[in-house]
This record gives sequence, structure tokens and C-alpha cells, in this order.
Amino acid sequence: MLKAYADENVIAPLVEALRRRGMDVVTVQERGRREADDAELLDEALLDERLMLTNDTDFLAIASDRASRGESFAPIIYWPQQQRRIGDLVQALIALASNHEYSQLLGQVVFL
Repeated sequence: MLKAYADENVIAPLVEALRRRGMDVVTVQERGRREADDAELLDEALLDERLMLTNDTDFLAIASDRASRGESFAPIIYWPQQQRRIGDLVQALIALASNHEYSQLLGQVVFL
């Protein structure tokens, strides 16, 4: 199963639910990176081969910029905040992380 890096806006109950399902998830807060630039966080996710979990649209702009320059970036998994139930998100994220190789998702944004 793929690993994940949760942006600071990802709610704790979702992170805990993913962990209970066996997903290796670290958070920005746990790494003491709450004040870090989003581009730096995305670079960290790439170095660690983790999916970037977020509902922050800033990551979408970073992905667009990097894609236009032909640069690689960690897979970004995005969903609008407050518009999905935790159970639905957990199912979608576990399925995604279980059925793909990291290289298949590299440089992509997946909208949930």
C-alpha cells in the first residue's frame, strides 16, 4: 500500500481512520512543518514517495506550474473540504493506495 503525507488541513479523524486501515500516514504537524511552504511539503512527499493528501487549492496551482515546466512532483490527492464523508474518503484513498504503484501516479493530481 502506498504511503501518504497529510497537509495540515486534513482532519485528524481521516488520518486516524486511514491508519486503522493499515495506511502509513504522516502529518505536517507531526513533522513540525506546519509553517513550511506548500512547495516544500510537496518536495518532501516526493522524496519519501508519499501521496500528498490535501484540500488546499494551493497544491493544484503548484502542480499546474510544475507540469507546465515538465517537472515531476508527488501525486496530489485532492478533495474539497467539507464535501465528502470520512468513510467515503477512506474507501477511495485505500483503494487508490492499494491498486497503484507510486510511479503510476507520479506527476498527477487525483480528484476525489
